[in-house]
Amino acid sequence: MDTKTLLAFLLALPGANVKLANDLALKKIRNKLASFKNAEITPKDWENLEAKLKTLLETKKYAALNQLYQKIQAELADINITPNFLPTQAELEAEKPANRRIGKSDLPPSKINIDSHEVINIGVVILSNQNPAKTANKLLWRLRVWLKRQRKSEPTPTENSSQEGTTGNG
Repeated sequence: MDTKTLLAFLLALPGANVKLANDLALKKIRNKLASFKNAEITPKDWENLEAKLKTLLETKKYAALNQLYQKIQAELADINITPNFLPTQAELEAEKPANRRIGKSDLPPSKINIDSHEVINIGVVILSNQNPAKTANKLLWRLRVWLKRQRKSEPTPTENSSQEGTTGNG
């Protein structure tokens, strides 16, 4: 699993209008993420996290979340996520609950490893809050806005059809 899976899940939270604060599966995901903050993340760790995400998403009461997650995951597939899409350390610190610690990166933004600790820190902060959807919306706004712009710039199938139909008419 790459961290785009986790980002897709976090981005889907605000749009799915679900209450996850006390969900047992979410607590397991949150605890798994928190255990990664100072340790090296192994492929097996990612597999375990992905299994926990899938368990949550396959729950019938989260069908809307799963549908939105699938859509966002497809949108993120070919995108190179750079640090300028993600929250700063200061933004994370401002949103993290008092009882949670997050790892700090001393690297400049251009050297941050997007495929591991930075996204995990974002996940820990978002999923540790009482309102994960609101926190996700606040912290991931840059990436959300960029994705929205990408959607608007792509022609829809009906736009392509109507353009093709009018091309030869003059």
